[in-house]
Amino acid sequence: MKLSTFAVLSDKEIRDIHEATVDILASSGVKVLDRAMLEVLRAKGLPVDGESQTVRFPRSVLENALAGIPPRIEVCDREGRPAFVLGDGVPKIAAGHNAVFWLDSQSGKTRPSRVSDVERFARLCEKSPQIDMVGIPVMPQDVAQPRDSLVYAVKACSENSRKPIYFSTDNQQVNRSCIEVLRKAFRGDFNRQVYGITQLSPTSPLFWEGNVCDAIVDTLETGVPIAILPEPNAGVSAPYTLAGLLTMNNAECLSGLAIIQILKPGHPVMYANSWTTTDMRSGAALVGSIETTICRIAAAQLARFYRVPSHTTAPNSDNHAHDEQNAWEKTFSLMASVGAGHDLIVNCGMFATGMTCSDEQLLMDAEIAGMCRRLAAGVEVSGDTIAADLIKRVGPQGESYLLQEHTLDRLRSEEYFIPDLAVRGPLASWQAAGGRDTTAIAKARAAELLKQAGGAT
Repeated sequence: MKLSTFAVLSDKEIRDIHEATVDILASSGVKVLDRAMLEVLRAKGLPVDGESQTVRFPRSVLENALAGIPPRIEVCDREGRPAFVLGDGVPKIAAGHNAVFWLDSQSGKTRPSRVSDVERFARLCEKSPQIDMVGIPVMPQDVAQPRDSLVYAVKACSENSRKPIYFSTDNQQVNRSCIEVLRKAFRGDFNRQVYGITQLSPTSPLFWEGNVCDAIVDTLETGVPIAILPEPNAGVSAPYTLAGLLTMNNAECLSGLAIIQILKPGHPVMYANSWTTTDMRSGAALVGSIETTICRIAAAQLARFYRVPSHTTAPNSDNHAHDEQNAWEKTFSLMASVGAGHDLIVNCGMFATGMTCSDEQLLMDAEIAGMCRRLAAGVEVSGDTIAADLIKRVGPQGESYLLQEHTLDRLRSEEYFIPDLAVRGPLASWQAAGGRDTTAIAKARAAELLKQAGGAT
């Protein structure tokens, strides 16, 4: 990435948040609603109050635990081939995850999601060069047992795309089942290679539910990386100030990372974040606000301070339609996430505060991702690209550059982003092609890609 990395915090401000976090975890600690884990942490030397079920993290224990986190995670596709590295400085984009509703392409109406939606979504992800990883788009509502909806969705994704899988749950049994589905689908060495990543979350403010603790322990028996993703809500489950929101997220995330490293030193983890701000006029929790976008930049800075691979959610929008608000919120949130240097950015295909997905949204988000990546790549400057000799040879009012070899050799270079959906050209050409808006173009493109993809991959 050649674009200067975005920053909203100074070095001193990062240190101030860190020091406040260390003090919170050392003095107040976090509540752990799992007696077995409390006893294990007590045996490891941490101060545990059995009556209040809280555990505190002395500075030395916390900082030693964080120092042992692997700074990079090598991820493979379903076939066991290297796919990408998290922590190499190049942001990766993932689709999904965990919505409930689907905006139906045929009816134009929002409805409960289905397993067939997940299958189709995964095939579109497989065809999109901008999507590096498949997050589970929805919890399909047409399964016999609602608790198993995520397991069905993980199976559908692994059967319809070769790309790595990202999933999240707060249930131990579901987490275990999802890991086993991935184990069966993976054609490499599941015990030594990374094919899937699980996301597990504390509950704000500052406590860990028993089921999540059990899921952590189960996952540590495998090599599956764990993204610790707090979800504090400003003014509701965290301070209303952005610095307070960042500090709450930091304390909750570091408590999870430290617990994992204390239980199993060196296990791969991610510093993750998906906070919400609150519209105090309506009480709505917001994921697409400009304030959450500012926090995304700060979170990448904090993750780099701890030398931990980072994950955030984007592109996000709170609107329920494919419209201008959707576009500007998604572009701001994804550009900030890419520009800040997050390692994994998850949420392509989602809108309506993460409650709804659609085929069209996935392709429009992939287009935004391509533009954000191109912007981050910057300008290649060399003797060849400056082309001073060519400029002098053509001279003032010289022949067209259109037929110059310098131009022809670069027509298919990566310097120019070629959009898949954007309208370019005169009004007459657009009208002759049907005068369709971007959503309609994305709908037609999705149908075309799905026809190319055929059935399961």
